[in-house]
Amino acid sequence: MKTLLTAAVIFASLSCSAQKDLDTKIIVTMSDTAGLYEKIRMAFVKSDFIVKDDRNPDTLTTYPAHIKSTTYIKAFAALKNNTVTLWGYLGDSHGNLMGATVNPSAKDYKKIYYYKRDKYWNKLLSVAKMLGGSLSYSH
Repeated sequence: MKTLLTAAVIFASLSCSAQKDLDTKIIVTMSDTAGLYEKIRMAFVKSDFIVKDDRNPDTLTTYPAHIKSTTYIKAFAALKNNTVTLWGYLGDSHGNLMGATVNPSAKDYKKIYYYKRDKYWNKLLSVAKMLGGSLSYSH
């Protein structure tokens, strides 16, 4: 009986924080907030993002990162107390009338959603895991 109750508690805690289709945000709850801004910045850099220096103390924004031949990803991190919320947008470049490749405009970007084996979601998830806190998800 005790083993069954323990297994039920573990399963319940795992299912509460499990990723669901159409989740758009990764929430990292940190136990240690010392140097958190710099820790997030370095996690982005290690994941091949370039962080904008917009002097915003509670939000980090990246420049569009070239992921594959025509795909760009922009990532964001919002800090509030001991919580970091990560999300991102995906955009495809396209050709213009002259045949030149044009980077995606602001209207071309769409939210990154979770679904199994999505490499763009996994790129955000790798940043979150580098931070070392407990993970949860929302949409």
